[in-house]
Amino acid sequence: WAVPGRSTAQSRATRRERAMAAVTSPNMEQPLRPAPPAADALPVKWLVPWAVLGFCEGFVFQKVAVVYPAVLADQFVFRNWVVMKFFLSAVGFSMLSQAILATVAPDTFANSMDYGSNSYGSLRVLGGCAILGVGMAVAGSGPSMFFPSVGSAVGSSGWLIAGGFVAALLVAIADLRVPVTGQGTKTCEMTVGALVQAKAGREMKYPVIAGAMGLFLVLATVVLEVVVPYKHDLERYGGAFILPYPDNPLHQPAWPPIIVGATVGLAQIVVRRVSGDGLGTATSFTIAVGTLSWGKLAPGKGLQESRRNWWQPLFILWILVGALTAGATGPGLDSASQAGRQLESGFAWWLEALGGFLCILGARVAGGCTCGHGVSGTSELSLESFAGAGAIFGAAIATRCLIEFA
Repeated sequence: WAVPGRSTAQSRATRRERAMAAVTSPNMEQPLRPAPPAADALPVKWLVPWAVLGFCEGFVFQKVAVVYPAVLADQFVFRNWVVMKFFLSAVGFSMLSQAILATVAPDTFANSMDYGSNSYGSLRVLGGCAILGVGMAVAGSGPSMFFPSVGSAVGSSGWLIAGGFVAALLVAIADLRVPVTGQGTKTCEMTVGALVQAKAGREMKYPVIAGAMGLFLVLATVVLEVVVPYKHDLERYGGAFILPYPDNPLHQPAWPPIIVGATVGLAQIVVRRVSGDGLGTATSFTIAVGTLSWGKLAPGKGLQESRRNWWQPLFILWILVGALTAGATGPGLDSASQAGRQLESGFAWWLEALGGFLCILGARVAGGCTCGHGVSGTSELSLESFAGAGAIFGAAIATRCLIEFA
C-alpha cells in the first residue's frame, strides 16, 4: 500500500522501518534465545569433536542395552532399572558439567541456555511430553535411542525413523496454518533457583544448586547400582548376559548404565560450546524436513540455509558408526533363545512406526524430547522441564501397564 505523497519504494522502506522498530521495541516479547551466529560460525576444526562425541554416544548406548525395545519397555513395568540409572546419571553429570561451564565460561553457558531462561507453556510441555511418553511405551524406544538402535541393527528400528519423519513433516505442514511449535516467551522465573529465592528469600547461584543436585543424582545412581546390579538386570534376557563376562571391556555384552550418563553429561560442555545449544536429537527430523522441502517447510532448519544446522546430522552419523562398532566388538546375542530373538528383532513394525510418530510429535509439541527437556532442560533447572520429565515417565508407565496387564 502506497503512503500518500510517497513512491511505492518509499512506502515499502517506511514499512520496513516500522517493522524493525516493532521488533526492537522494549515492550515486545523477546525471542527464545539470542540470534544465531552467522552461517560460517561453525568451524571445520569442530568436526573432530563431533565425530568423537557421536561415536562415543552410539557406542555406550549399545553397550548398556538401551537400544533394545524390550529393555526400555521392561523398565516401565519395573522389571529392570537400566534406563532409570542411565537417566538419573545423565541428568546428574549434565548438572555437574554445566555447573563447571557456568563457572569457567559463564557467557558461553548463558548463551546456550534455552529451557532455563524461556517458557514453552506448562500445558504445552505437559501435553507434548505425555504424548512422547506414550510413544516410548509403545515403541520401547525414545528419540535419543532411535539412531543407536539403527546402528545396532535392531530389526524394526528403521520404522522408528519412518514414523518420526512423518510426524515432523505433518507438524511442519500444520505450522503453516496453525502454529504448533512456535517459540515461547522470555522468562527467568521458571527455575529451581527462582523458586528457592521466592520461598527462602535468598539468592543461590546456578553452579551451587546444579552442583549439589548433580552430585546427589550421581550418588543415587551409584546406590541404585549397588542395590540392583546391571548384570542382574540383564540376566533375564539370556544369551551372553548370563555367561561370565570377558576381561576385555570391549568384548563384554553390557556396561554399567552410569557410563552412558557420564558420556552424555560431559558431552554437554562441548555441545554448548560448539552449537550454542543443549544436547538433543529430535530436531534432526525437522532438519530433514527443512532440507528436503528446500526451506518451504520448517524454514531456517535446512542444511542449505545455515552451516550451523549440520551439527546434528554429523553427530547422528557418528552415533550410527559408534553403535555399529560396539555391536561388532561385543559377543552378540543368543538368537536361539526367545528373549535373544526379541532383543534382536525389536517390536512389531507397526508398533515401532506408531511409537516413533508419537515420540517426535510429542517432542515437537513440547519443544524438547527426552534429551531436550529430560536432560538438558532439567540440568538447566527448568521447572517446566522437571514437570515434562515427570509427564514422560508417568505416561510411559501408565501406557505400558495398560498394554501388559489390562
